[in-house]
Amino acid sequence: MCINELAEAIARPFIASAERDGFNGVVASSLLRILGEPESLKEAISALILDGRVSAVFSRTSVNMHIKRLPDLPIPRQIEYLTIETLDAMCLYPSGSEVEKHVSLEKWHDRPFSKALLLGAPQLTFRAFDMGALERYVADPRYFFEFNDYMGSMSINDEYFWDDEHLERDKISLQTFGLGFDANRVPHSVVFLRYLAGLSAEHQQYWQSYLVSHDVRMCKPYFQSSILGEWWENRSIRYAIAEEMRLVQELSETIWGQSIFRSNNEGDVPISLTSFLRPTADNFNRFVMALDKLLSESIDRSFFEGKCELEIEQERSDGKIEVVRKGTLLLLQDWLLKEVKWSDPDAFIDVVIKPLRKVRRLRQVPAHKFTTNDFSKEYYDKRRQLLCDILNSLSNIRETFSKHPRSTDIEIPNWLDTDAIDVF
Repeated sequence: MCINELAEAIARPFIASAERDGFNGVVASSLLRILGEPESLKEAISALILDGRVSAVFSRTSVNMHIKRLPDLPIPRQIEYLTIETLDAMCLYPSGSEVEKHVSLEKWHDRPFSKALLLGAPQLTFRAFDMGALERYVADPRYFFEFNDYMGSMSINDEYFWDDEHLERDKISLQTFGLGFDANRVPHSVVFLRYLAGLSAEHQQYWQSYLVSHDVRMCKPYFQSSILGEWWENRSIRYAIAEEMRLVQELSETIWGQSIFRSNNEGDVPISLTSFLRPTADNFNRFVMALDKLLSESIDRSFFEGKCELEIEQERSDGKIEVVRKGTLLLLQDWLLKEVKWSDPDAFIDVVIKPLRKVRRLRQVPAHKFTTNDFSKEYYDKRRQLLCDILNSLSNIRETFSKHPRSTDIEIPNWLDTDAIDVF
C-alpha cells in the first residue's frame, strides 16, 4: 500500500478524537486491516517515524499509551521499541504537519490550547500565566476553589452547573493548577494543556490573554505529585507556621493542661494565605487579615486565667480611669515574661512579640479605613519578610517550651530547624 494511505489512517481517527476532546492515538494493531502482515506494517510505521510524520507511545513507557502525556521518545528509541514490542502495545500519533494536511486550523483558533494538543503537544506540557488569570474566578462566587501551598483546583459549583440559566461556556473546571517561578522568584500559575483544553472557547481565550512568554519553571513539589505521581513533603513557610502553631498547642497543653491556641479546623487554606494572587495592596491587606486571624485571633484568652492579670487600668481623655480587657497579644507577652526567665527581655519582645503586633497593626488599616489599591512587586518582599518574622517568633516560643521537663515526649520535626523551607 502507499505510505501516505497509512499516514492518513493514523491522522484521521486522531483528528476525529480531538474533535470530541479525546486526542487519542491509534492502536497500531488496528492498522493490520490495511496492511495485514505485522512485520511489513512495522516497516511502514518505522518509515513514517523516521520521516517525522508520526510518533509512537508504548505501554512499557507510559501509564496510558492512548494519550500522549509526555514528549516523544527520541526517534532511535521509538524504532528500538517498535522492533521488539507487539503491535497492540503501542499507539501512533500524527505530527502537527501531518494533521494540517487533513484539517483546517481556522476552526481551532478560538481554542488555542486545544489546537496545541491537536498539533501534537504532549498533554502534560504546561503553560505559565500571570496570577491575574485566577482572580476572575476567585472573585466569582459561582466557582469553588481548593488550595494547597503548591497547587490548587477550581470548578463551577454544582448549584450553577445544573442551573440551565447559567451559560454552558462558564461551566468549567481546572482539575489542578500549580505554582511556578521565574528567574526572579516571582510566582506564576502553571496549568497543563490537558486541563486548559477542557475549558470552553471563551475561557481559553481569556487564559491566553494572561499567558507569559518568559521562562517559568514548575515548582518541584507540584512536579513530583502531578508528573511523577510521588508524595511530596510540604516544606513551605506557610506549612511551617501551621506546624509551629500545632507544636505550641501540643506543648502548652502537655505542660500547663490547656492550649494557648484554639484548634483550627477550618480545613482548606484560604486563598489569601497562598501565593496565587497578584502583588497588589488589596491582596496584601487580605493576606495580613487572614494571617492575623490565624495568629492572634487563635489565642485562647481562657488560657491566661489565673496566670496573669486579664485587665488593665487606663486613663481616658477626660482624666477618668477605666478598666479594660487586655488584648491577646499583651496577655501572651505578660504571661511569657512572668513564666520564663529571659536573659534579655527586650530582645524577647523584639523577636517574639513585635512580629505578631506588626500583623495586628497592619490589619488595622484596611479594617478601619478605605485604602488605595496599587500594584507593586514589593508586596512579594513584604509578604516574605512578614512570614519569616512570624515563623521566627513561633519557633522561639516552641523552642522555649520544648526545654520544659514535661515536654520530653513530644517529637519536634528536624526540618523545622533547618533552612529547607520554601519562602514565597
